[in-house]
Amino acid sequence: MKKLSFLIASLFAFFTSQSQSDSITSVKKQKTFNASIRTLDHKLINGRLYAINDSQVVLLKSGNNHQYISAENIKSFSLKRKNSVLRGALIGFGIGAVTGIVAGLASGDDPVYNEPVYDPFSAIIVGINNSFAMTAGEKAVWGGIGLGTSGAIIGTIIGAVAKKKFIIGGKKEKFHDLQAEMMMKLVQK
Repeated sequence: MKKLSFLIASLFAFFTSQSQSDSITSVKKQKTFNASIRTLDHKLINGRLYAINDSQVVLLKSGNNHQYISAENIKSFSLKRKNSVLRGALIGFGIGAVTGIVAGLASGDDPVYNEPVYDPFSAIIVGINNSFAMTAGEKAVWGGIGLGTSGAIIGTIIGAVAKKKFIIGGKKEKFHDLQAEMMMKLVQK
């Protein structure tokens, strides 16, 4: 029990220290998004979002080729984070596993009946009860596995369907209105 508590406290301290950053030393880096652009002539263009400026979107295609799409030719486009399925599965597994472990430890040990039972029907019930009795550690392991797997499945589904769609309709004004929101999505601390 002490080892498990120490492990949980160590992991919590590690993740807390990793999430804190000094604003002076933080460097802005660009997030990676996969983009699907539907043009006004009904072509679908896929690639990695490279840049956005006042008049166009630049996609990085395979082989480091850049493709420039003007704002007047964009009907709609959608952005999806790169590796969002894997990220969703890992986050879901982590949340589910931690929840299962904490719930298992909090529920405590199941009681085991050691008194002699003379009634045959009661003896069967006590035997079944004792065979399924679990310690808090066993509950934590099985709860972590069960809820971690469920969380990973749910996170995978959420990561697969999560995307942001922008409808431009070939209007440069809408493109300018959404440009600030898109830039905020691209750059992070």
